[in-house]
Formats: sequence, structure tokens, C-alpha cells
Amino acid sequence: MKKLFCVLCAAVLALGCFGCKQEETPVKKNYGPNYKVENETADAQYLYGMCNLAWQEPGIDPDITAQLVANMGVKSVRMWMHCNWLMTDPNTMNAAAVAKMKAMLSKLASYDLQIIGMNHSNFHDTSMVNGASTTAKPGRDLSEGSAYMQWLEGYEATWYNLAKTFPEVLYWEIDNECNNDDFMPKLGGGKFTLSDKAAVYTDMMFFASRGIHAANPAANTVMGGIVGNNCEAFMEYVYENIEAPDSWSKYPDDYFQIACWHPYIHTNYTDEKFRAFNQGIYDVILKHEGKDKKVFCSEMGWSQANVTAEQVAEWLPRAYAVARELGFIESIHYFRLYDVWSSDWGSPAEKQFGLFTDPLSHGPTIDGVSKNPILGAPKASALAYQAMAGGSGSLELLVRA
Repeated sequence: MKKLFCVLCAAVLALGCFGCKQEETPVKKNYGPNYKVENETADAQYLYGMCNLAWQEPGIDPDITAQLVANMGVKSVRMWMHCNWLMTDPNTMNAAAVAKMKAMLSKLASYDLQIIGMNHSNFHDTSMVNGASTTAKPGRDLSEGSAYMQWLEGYEATWYNLAKTFPEVLYWEIDNECNNDDFMPKLGGGKFTLSDKAAVYTDMMFFASRGIHAANPAANTVMGGIVGNNCEAFMEYVYENIEAPDSWSKYPDDYFQIACWHPYIHTNYTDEKFRAFNQGIYDVILKHEGKDKKVFCSEMGWSQANVTAEQVAEWLPRAYAVARELGFIESIHYFRLYDVWSSDWGSPAEKQFGLFTDPLSHGPTIDGVSKNPILGAPKASALAYQAMAGGSGSLELLVRA
């Protein structure tokens, strides 16, 4: 089938002018075989990572969060930087939101932390079935002028403007868990098959990568972390799409320069399970690319709905030690820093992944007794993380009786 390379409909943002639309900029050509074909090995200094969802914690001072992350010994931070938080459409930035995010990024950078920006939202027709979900994606239709192709052009422009507005971010994670129905609801209704998810996501990575590199050639593109027991099959489908005769490019680095997944083992963790999960996906990469490629594990953790903080404290250093032995994982970002009983986001299990109790809410009671009597207190797992990562300094910056 014929594929048309769209003209990047993106704004070239002048410094300080975030709220206005600008002229179109020409598309950067396909990078091709000389763009990045060498082995890309992990840098172990960034192994200890953390997810930072500060935007969803408006009652917590993000500067204190940054200090706490630094005290923990964290070296890499995954920042949630969704386009619908920072933009009003693919070509227009929200000046106030940009200023707020830049302040957070600046504070994190002051502690010499590697920063990965992740966006799992997109702009689409909200009037359609599933349109209310910012993670919905339309069905694939590569015909010229189709709604799908127009959406991809807008998707490219969105990433162009994110990367142009935030040149301080050198790693961009393109969406999140796109092998998971929660992050790939089908716009218009129904469900994607796994192969359909992979086909749409392969397109998304190519267009996003092209927009990112047109805005900032120094930036690195990261596959959105995949999750669950179908990761290897999903990766196979992605490479099938890349290697197809009519693909956008035959070079995987034109889609993602860094691989990414979420090695959750929610209960009954063993080193053997953790090693096999990571190695299995990596073997797919080696089979298709024939070279080393660095990996980010942009989420990993355990909910205290399933296991105790004391159990997590035992498993944490073991998992990171296995990752260090494997050698291809650059960073594992723990999900998450705080419990979030105070937020309307997430299921009860998702609210309890924190290394610290919620600084704002005691949460539900069990037989009339609070599960977390001290707000913002470090759990045994937080103390284990700090010891493992070689951090220092107080972990009680947000403790309240």
C-alpha cells in the first residue's frame, strides 16, 4: 500500500512564546542506516530510578519531593508530561502549565538527575465512543487524507512541540503500555487485537520520533513501557511491521532508540522469574536488530494491597541486583514514591504502591484503625531503597503525625 510522508504540521516555538501558533517547519527526512546502528549499552550509574507524578499531587511541594528523591539516592526520574496537561491542541502550548513543568524539571536537574519525559495522551475526536479517554487511538487506515492519517500528523506535531518546548528533556517515552487495553482503547468502540495494537503503535512511534528529532536532534526516543505476559509477542509484531516491505523505515532506531518495559511481578517474586521476564523480551530485540540496545524499565513496584512493605524491602535490592547482572537495563523506575489515598486517581491497589505513606491522607480504616497512622512516613521499603541506592539525608521531610 502507498504511504505518504506527511508534512510536519508543528509550530516552531520562540523562547517565551508558548501560547501562540507559529509557522510550519519542514519534515526532517528519514534517518536511515547511518543514524544510529552502533551498540547502545546501558550506563549503570542511572540504575536507581523513580516515577515522579508530582503533577497529580498538587498538595505536595514538588521541591520537597525533588529533595526527597535525591536523598533516596535516585539517579533517574520519569516525569509524567502528558500533552493534555501542557497543550490545548497539537500546535498550542499552555503557558502557565509549561512554566509549572519547567520549574519542576529545573529543580530535579539541580540534583543531576537523568530525566525521562513520558506522554501517554493524544488529541483526537472526543465525540466518538471512548473519546473521553485521552489514551484512545483510532483504527488504522493509511489511505491518503484519512482521519487516521490526519491524527498521525497531529500526533507528530504534538511531539514536535513538546520536544521543542522542553529541550532540557533528552529522553522521551512515547506513550505507555500500548499492549494493554487500558492504554489502547479503540476510538469509535470495540477492541484492538494485539497485532492491531502493535500496528497502530508502530506508526505512532515513527511519527513521534520524527517530530521529536525534527525539534531536537539530540533527544533520544524511548518505546513506551510495555507490560504483562504478551510483551514478547507484542515486540515480535512491532518488528514484523518495521520489517514489512511497505514500512515507514526498515531501521528500528527510526521508531525507538531505547527499548522499555515494566517488569512487574506482583506476588511471589523470585530472581529467576525476574531474570527470565527481562531476558525473554531482550532476546526478541537481539534476534531482530543483531545489536545491543539499552533498556529503561520505566515502571516496577509492588502494591501493599498484595504484599507487605517488609516483603518489598527484601525483594527490591534483589531485583535491582539482577538488572545490574543482566547489563542491558540502564534504569528501573520504582512506581511510585507516595501512596495516593488523597487522589481520585487509580484503584485501591494502585493507590498503595508507594515507598512512603500518603502525605495528605491517612486512607481508609480497618476496623476503625488507620492503615497509615503517620502521614508521609517512609516505609521499610523506602529505607531499603535508600540503603540499596547509597542515598543519604532525611526521609522524613513530609512526615506529619
